[in-house]
Amino acid sequence: MAALGKTKLDSQWLAASVLGTLVKNEKVPDPFYGLENEAIIDIADSGREYYTFWFFTTFQSKLDGNQHLDLNFRAINYSAEVYLNGHKTVLPKGMFRRHSLDVTDIVHSQGQNLLAVLVHPPDHPGSIPPQGGQGGDHEIGKDVATQYVEGWDWMAPIRDRNTGIWDEVSVYVTGKMHYHLMQPVKIIDPHLVSSFFDGYKRVYLHATTELVNRSAWVAECSLNIQVTTELEGSMCLVEHLQTQHVSIPAGSQIQYTFPQLFFYKPNLWWPNGMGKQSLYKVVITVDVKGIGESDSWTHLFGFRKIESSIDSATGGRLFKVNGQLIFIRGGNWILSDGLLRLSKKRYSTDIKFHADMNFNMLRCWAGGLAERPEFYYYCDLYGLLGRENSKCLVVLQSVQSY
Repeated sequence: MAALGKTKLDSQWLAASVLGTLVKNEKVPDPFYGLENEAIIDIADSGREYYTFWFFTTFQSKLDGNQHLDLNFRAINYSAEVYLNGHKTVLPKGMFRRHSLDVTDIVHSQGQNLLAVLVHPPDHPGSIPPQGGQGGDHEIGKDVATQYVEGWDWMAPIRDRNTGIWDEVSVYVTGKMHYHLMQPVKIIDPHLVSSFFDGYKRVYLHATTELVNRSAWVAECSLNIQVTTELEGSMCLVEHLQTQHVSIPAGSQIQYTFPQLFFYKPNLWWPNGMGKQSLYKVVITVDVKGIGESDSWTHLFGFRKIESSIDSATGGRLFKVNGQLIFIRGGNWILSDGLLRLSKKRYSTDIKFHADMNFNMLRCWAGGLAERPEFYYYCDLYGLLGRENSKCLVVLQSVQSY
């Protein structure tokens, strides 16, 4: 979102997304230089209104017939009201929630639209004890947000608790016009899982997705799944191409599971130092009868099986990848930048740095981010397992299921 933010720090409109942009525009000092962070007023002293931000932008939309347009926010910290062409929507609270709004009836289908978002800080931003400490006074723990922002022994407090639109915003169009009738079908959150037999010679890919038909008619659809692997350069081999007929009632949402796809001796994904990071490209598309393609989804997928057990001799936990014991060489990952100045280039550089150090796992600390898709993409690319840590749950993030 090429958004602009207005804050109580200044009457000027700035290209803004959380405190990092105020630093970039030299409206506040660089908190990571010397003791400059102490020159930035903390939300505990200023109050939450001081760090309440306005964001706005304009965008054009061209909708044919009855096409549908979704306005998507991948993450906002912490609560927000969205104003589109004067229409207000209150979003649920939470730093890591995704929001998708059907704004078809609100947008100007052949003109300019004004989008404004009022973002409020976490409900419990807490205060910083004079002596500092691990997570300040821990009040931020009452909210679904990053815990490090109240400070840690390795981190100065983030004064606005990273309030703002901190992840991408997008508009998404589904459906096509055909004789003034349109049956927009949307693909939602496909899930890929693999199962292995005969010493990894026989492998099955299981794919499930949700489909939404937002039209007033029954949508007769061809649901397609294609799996390809890259050979050399731009050449690809089509491993599977399957088409299924699906009928979706008007205004309904269904879940559909494809018949399992069989692979004989596929290229396996291996952790850094154990082999290649082989990835397959999975494409799912939905075509509406008489109209054409309504939506599509693409994802890179790796075949691997991860197992763990307790060693009876040592009492320690053992891990296997594709049947082979692996010696875990891990690092602790909190996030790429304390002010959430995130980018694909930064993810690629930081994660490759860990691979170059011969690591094969990153432990995602529970006080940091619930990481973004870009993080897992580059972990897949460079051969790093992702271990998500919390007080009660340890999960190995799998290539086939995130």
